[in-house]
Amino acid sequence: MKKGYLLLLLALATPTPAFPQFFPYTVAKKTLKNQLDVIVIEAPEFKHVLSYNTLVLAGTRNEIEAGKTGLAHLFEHILFRHRWKGEVNGYDRAINRIGAFNNGWTDFDVTYYHPLTFTSRLVPHQGEPGLPQLEADRFQHLDFDEEIFKTEAGAVFGEYRRGASDPGLKIREQLLTLMFPDHSYGHTTIGYLEDVKDMPNEYEAALEFYRTYYRPNNVVLVVAGDVHSEQIFALAEELYGSWEPAQLPSIPVRGTAPGAKREHVTWGADVPPRISYAYRMPAFQPASAEGAVGQMLSELLAGKTSPLYQLLRYEKKTASQLSVYSGDYESFDPRYLALSSTLFKDQYRAKGTAYLDHVIADMESAFEALKRFSQDPDASKTLEELKGKYRYDLLAMLDSPANIAMQFAWYYRFQRSPRILDLLADAIQALQPADIDAFATRHFLEKNRVIVTMTPEEEQ
Repeated sequence: MKKGYLLLLLALATPTPAFPQFFPYTVAKKTLKNQLDVIVIEAPEFKHVLSYNTLVLAGTRNEIEAGKTGLAHLFEHILFRHRWKGEVNGYDRAINRIGAFNNGWTDFDVTYYHPLTFTSRLVPHQGEPGLPQLEADRFQHLDFDEEIFKTEAGAVFGEYRRGASDPGLKIREQLLTLMFPDHSYGHTTIGYLEDVKDMPNEYEAALEFYRTYYRPNNVVLVVAGDVHSEQIFALAEELYGSWEPAQLPSIPVRGTAPGAKREHVTWGADVPPRISYAYRMPAFQPASAEGAVGQMLSELLAGKTSPLYQLLRYEKKTASQLSVYSGDYESFDPRYLALSSTLFKDQYRAKGTAYLDHVIADMESAFEALKRFSQDPDASKTLEELKGKYRYDLLAMLDSPANIAMQFAWYYRFQRSPRILDLLADAIQALQPADIDAFATRHFLEKNRVIVTMTPEEEQ
């Protein structure tokens, strides 16, 4: 039996008076005196394996100084270049010797580090450090010099240049610029091109970013797998207890630029036309009715059974792809939801911009229809099916210690509750069709709308 099916059966079989317990694992939490949150998710069926994750509550959102964008992502790179015991690339070599898979990623609100290894590597063995020793050392005593910094800054520029070959990056950059002209959400996590080019000269600014945000009161440690909470708590107290907290700067919430906007960009190669149709969204609260509605929007707008998907893909055959990425609106500050479609080159060549306008009109109708969702005779049935699918899909993602920790950490950051996934599941289960109407009526307004289209340059 697949892991996802087993988890689903376990969750649905758990009896409680209200909604069943959703998250099928024991979660223990301890907050150290320095305000470091330590979360342990005991999943003993993953024998001898653990995922040791550090969630830093700093990302693109924290890059509030003009000309200094991309520092959060740069520091994700720098953390892997830590000189363990003064040795160049010492951390990387030590991680490899203990047999750990190691990686990280940067998002708008957070930076996340997630090494995966054997439970036996919690403690030193045969002269090699334990994984917690390595992680505690690089987060508290990061050792690198300006030469290492410049090397990684160059690597980030190379990453930007590789990403620049994707037309999706250009349309996303334009969307963010229009949506957030005065907010740090207005650029991608890698930063503005001119700032990325200048990164090698920003050594001191980068150090200040690290000293400011890599603090225990701005970090969550999440350990999942074949572990015991008391052992992890003792290790955390020993290895992180002396880490000094600091006052965190306030992040100005400047909001978004009101007013409907539409822009067109071109691409210098023969690519299919694209449309990104976005609305500004409220700040995400996973246990609220609005947060729960937000979790339904991907399926309501772009799921394979949604009216718009059926219309564009099969009835009119005007789009080849349709998608909504939920992570775009799961943020500390108000951000956005984007419905993205990829069109057909031959239809654009034959019909020109009228073709784009026609698809945009259909996309607009789909948003408007959600304001009357409850009036559909099958609304309750449709919503119940989507709620069940959502619960199953989320449970099916809990198929490894790494994924268990990541899904938990992603939502935990909003309310700091060990029961966050149960609270989210309860909010989903409580949804009624009228909640969809209310959300759409409140947020899918012309003043909140931004549309970006893209076509090949040679077609102009």
